Amino acid sequence: MNIFNKVTLKSLQKSKVRTSVTIIGIALSAAMICAVTTSVASFQNFLLQNYIYSDGSWHGSTVADSGTLKKISDSERVSAAVSGQYLGYAKAEGCENPDKPYLYLVGASDGFSEMMPVHITGGRYPQNQSEILLPNHLKSNGGVSYSLGQQINLAVGDRISGDEMLYQQNPFLWQRGENGRPSDIPAETLKVRETRTFTVVGFYGRPSFEARSAPGYTAITLPDPTPPTSRYEVYFQTKVPNDVYSFMESLSLSGDYNTDVLMFMGISKYSAFYSVLYGLAAIVIVLIMFGSVSLIYNAFSISVSERTKQFGLLSSIGATKRQLRKSVLFEAFAVSLIGIPLGILVGIAGIGVTLLLIGDRFMSIGSSLVIPMRICVSPLSVIAAAVTALITVLISAWIPSKRAMKITAVEAIRQSKDIKAGTTGIKTSKLTYRLFGLPGALASKHFKRSRRKYRATIVSLFMSVVLFVSASAFTGYLTQSVQGSFATVEYDLSYFTGATEEQIPENTFQLLRSAKAVTGGCYVGAYYVDGVLSRDELTTSLPDVIAGNLTGKNPEMQFPVYFMDDASFRALLKKNNLSEEGYFNASAPQGVAYDTYQGFDTGEGRVISARLFQNQPSQIRRIEYKQIEGYYYSYRDVDEAGKPIAIYQNSDTEEEMKIPIDEAQIEQTPLKIGAVIERNPIFYKEGSGLNVIYPYSMRQAVMGTEENGVACCYYTSSDHKLSYNDAKALLEEKEMDSLQLTDAGAQAESDRNIIMIINVFAYGFIVLISLIAAANVFNTISTNIALRRREFAMLKSVGMTRGGFNRMMNYECVLYGSRALLYGLPVSFGITWLIYRSVRQGFEIGFSLPWAAIGISVASVFLVVFATMMYAMRKIKKDNPIDALKNENL
Repeated sequence: MNIFNKVTLKSLQKSKVRTSVTIIGIALSAAMICAVTTSVASFQNFLLQNYIYSDGSWHGSTVADSGTLKKISDSERVSAAVSGQYLGYAKAEGCENPDKPYLYLVGASDGFSEMMPVHITGGRYPQNQSEILLPNHLKSNGGVSYSLGQQINLAVGDRISGDEMLYQQNPFLWQRGENGRPSDIPAETLKVRETRTFTVVGFYGRPSFEARSAPGYTAITLPDPTPPTSRYEVYFQTKVPNDVYSFMESLSLSGDYNTDVLMFMGISKYSAFYSVLYGLAAIVIVLIMFGSVSLIYNAFSISVSERTKQFGLLSSIGATKRQLRKSVLFEAFAVSLIGIPLGILVGIAGIGVTLLLIGDRFMSIGSSLVIPMRICVSPLSVIAAAVTALITVLISAWIPSKRAMKITAVEAIRQSKDIKAGTTGIKTSKLTYRLFGLPGALASKHFKRSRRKYRATIVSLFMSVVLFVSASAFTGYLTQSVQGSFATVEYDLSYFTGATEEQIPENTFQLLRSAKAVTGGCYVGAYYVDGVLSRDELTTSLPDVIAGNLTGKNPEMQFPVYFMDDASFRALLKKNNLSEEGYFNASAPQGVAYDTYQGFDTGEGRVISARLFQNQPSQIRRIEYKQIEGYYYSYRDVDEAGKPIAIYQNSDTEEEMKIPIDEAQIEQTPLKIGAVIERNPIFYKEGSGLNVIYPYSMRQAVMGTEENGVACCYYTSSDHKLSYNDAKALLEEKEMDSLQLTDAGAQAESDRNIIMIINVFAYGFIVLISLIAAANVFNTISTNIALRRREFAMLKSVGMTRGGFNRMMNYECVLYGSRALLYGLPVSFGITWLIYRSVRQGFEIGFSLPWAAIGISVASVFLVVFATMMYAMRKIKKDNPIDALKNENL
């Protein structure tokens, strides 16, 4: 080790606090970078494992004969190959699905269940040719039920159409005219070859290798020694996954590639996924590097300033600028040697704990995802994080070293570069003198003489304010956008009951209201009606996507009229601070309106929000068109001459009939609106347009004998899964249709999970950036104070008291904090505005400042500054003035 490196290490050892804080800053920066790279690797592995679970781990597949199967299996380029031997088809007796009337028998080779997505849900895997594994959807989709241990006799044969044999890729061919499905292709027949007896030993989930259009339910057994035909569905893995494309070309094989699995292994002919994934990661890493360089730079800047006299002495005895620059870079390597590995470990541990806590929620991104996201530490992600962090530190050290090399040896020894006094006296504010006395005036003069040292501290605080407020604003707007895009209802369960007969909603509602964990609910009758609005009452600046459908002086629109059970309607009135007067009067019923629209405007290319009415509408007129036997009214239009016409459609053939509208034949019924409510009912989805709501007891008074309504029950629950399962059991016990029961809470939970994931990672980023900022502010201020020991000793020697020192330091704290906020807050507001404008390109949202983040940043700036000052001054106060004045190596 040369003398320069030894001197550098000695300097680091002498400034233990500064060195420790610098290492902490580097560790935090490395932790954030490692967290990003590890998150990308973990997300990629998460998707890979889920697609392997759903699609299998094979790379390529083909249909082959026994000879080609042997070539594939024996190839040195193939690591593993399995096959499904074609055994034939058998009628699935009692099958209720007319498009899927068969069992498709497959003889699976050794290792088939490991490479392919065969997930046993009951029983076990077959062990000989007389045992069979059946798919679950044979019962759920086909209505054919078997039990474990049951023996079944199957007449096995081949599907024939003319002279052609049909397989799974060929949908079932109906007889001409049969089931209303004519066909020009000859209908298929099953040519039976043999009768086989199987014992049902297990059941498995619906396999992805069975197409939805396939005519047979895939039943798995073991292969026959003497198969009926030499046909195999072969699935294989190549030793080098990327080799699968050239391998299939070399054997002239036609087939499929496991595209999703290959893509998430990093092998794909299409790079869009990785362009997005790596692009986002690169943007985040660049932001981290920018923040880290801006902040870690200050630590090295202070270090270089502290060592300026040392550099001058070394220069005076012959040290070159190159040697001195290497000394600074060696210091960067030395602290990085500790900080980067520590940061990588912290980053990995942090992401590991985060994914352990919220990894299950990533499954809500897609309905097919069943494996939770867990940490995946790949060597490439660690190396990328380490190299990026090292580059960040080297850039942070190189900038101040370049400046230091420009100082001459004499200037460095005299240390006259940073502190300069002009020819005229430095003036201070009278207000400063009155508030802080002579100590404040001295601090102000010192600040003006050595602006560069103070500038480093203010830049650190400035960056911390800007990053914290901007990141908070970005997170807030992103969360609002996601919440708006995933506008969800407030209920957890819904049950569609059909016609709105008096007895149906109440009885069904009470039945499901007794389900476990159900906490409340309501039932609603719904009618979709055509109505006439008054142009004078509409908002004057409606978006084009709405205004385009509302033309004329009295525009028409279709909207729902709801009838909510009386108890829930009363609760809705109370929720909106309305009295019940006038709402339960059958002779003149009035309802409430909830008026919001939210949707994607193709003209503007963004999601917009709007209200139809600028004030409370006086009334809305419901219109009813004349009835035509065999037809139903569809919609209103205009003919070529611009005259209004009604479009009717045939109830059987959907053939359209256009009839000129005679306004005298249109019945108009006023729908009186008592109030436009601000707080929505539980069944309402935000942004779905105009809704008019009445008490259920007023249904006949409003709609008369109208019979085209439907009814639905809505429930809230403390555990939507438990309530759903119990409600389903109650319906099945009463032999009622359970398919109309919907677990809306599952979708809402999925949306909440996505928002929570965004918040966790966003606020984690904010916290780490803030810690880096705090560490570097602490480093900067404490080192500046340490470098002023001789100055403080001189002030002590001329009689400055402890109170004087406190006033001087308090003034400096106010100076640091106020200057940082003076620059930081306006810049933060500007960036917040830019973020708002960017988000508003895709989603209509109001501008708002993150006041909580602003308050936290203001308080934190002064807290960090005062805490650092107190820490630094505690050490300075213990100094002996005489020793401090003698010591030049402070």
